[in-house]
Amino acid sequence: MKKNRIAAIIIAAGYSSRMNSFKPLLKFENGTAIERLVDTYRRFGIEDIYVVVGHRGKEIIEKLKGFEVTFVLNESYPQGMFSSIKKGIMELDKDIDAFFMQPVDIPLIKIQTLERLKNSYARCDKGVFYPIFSEKKGHPPLIDCKYKDRILNSNSDGGLKRVLEVFQEDSLCVPVFDKAILMDMDKKEDYEKLSAYDQQNAPTKEECLEIMVQYHVPDPIIKHCEVVESVACIIYNEVNSCGIYLNEHALFAAARLHDIARKEKNHALLGANMIKSIGYDFVGDIIASHMDIKICEEGPITEKEILYLADKLVKEENICEMDERFGQALQDNRDNPKAIEKINERWLAAKAIIKKIERINGKGFMYE
Repeated sequence: MKKNRIAAIIIAAGYSSRMNSFKPLLKFENGTAIERLVDTYRRFGIEDIYVVVGHRGKEIIEKLKGFEVTFVLNESYPQGMFSSIKKGIMELDKDIDAFFMQPVDIPLIKIQTLERLKNSYARCDKGVFYPIFSEKKGHPPLIDCKYKDRILNSNSDGGLKRVLEVFQEDSLCVPVFDKAILMDMDKKEDYEKLSAYDQQNAPTKEECLEIMVQYHVPDPIIKHCEVVESVACIIYNEVNSCGIYLNEHALFAAARLHDIARKEKNHALLGANMIKSIGYDFVGDIIASHMDIKICEEGPITEKEILYLADKLVKEENICEMDERFGQALQDNRDNPKAIEKINERWLAAKAIIKKIERINGKGFMYE
């Protein structure tokens, strides 16, 4: 087992010339880019965080007042990013075993990504670990300190990427379900996309598929979830057109992921906890009640109720008539009183949700 004193080097020394705004201090939902990164690494458990500053360095130092970080001043920052990378590596404590190399313009990486890289480093006898999403390498790489001197003795041609290419046989690509590893912010449009992504607080369609694939969910279950999402979308659009506003991103993500643990006992709760462990608490809450739900008939319609109903309208990969589905379930379990009681409870809950929708739109409920 390798030692595991791991540091993070955050590069925040450049001009941000293409952005026309200072990247480290651009705002997101929970602080600026530099604050988000420091907080992410700190919450992950990284104690040795080095922030390399240069251009407008005093502003970054002031913004991070109260954070326990080591500031590294790169007076040669006009020479480019590789000079800041070298400066950060030079300042690493001699007892550090490996380090994440983190550009400040990729600020929304997730703790789960860092966890996967760290676990791979602990298990595998390799020197460089890259996160990959949809088969594309992203940031941050995790680099063993055995390559410190090689990096420091390299010239700037091609930057760190060119240096690490030499160690290709000693590297490992680690699949993650974090699109943010590929999302930098060189231009204003990039920042706007990142801000929108941050505000979703839910995995994208691509990320949902990666989650299902990496958890080895069978294709028929993935297809079932896709059909449930399509029905949930129809229901959402119907109530939304009547002035009802819900968290569509969380709802659709929950629909895509609701049966992630379908092969297991108590799969709704287990699946919910799996998604919460990735960092999506509200999505997990919606998933938790897709099998059984308590309906407040006089209350507003909720994301949980829409997913519950959508799931009851899909059998395997096909949209079905609800009465037909529940009627067949009752027939199949006619000798099991407990099962019949549970089926009737679920049927009544689905009917109560339909009544809510009909009160909202003032007409019948259509879902095809």
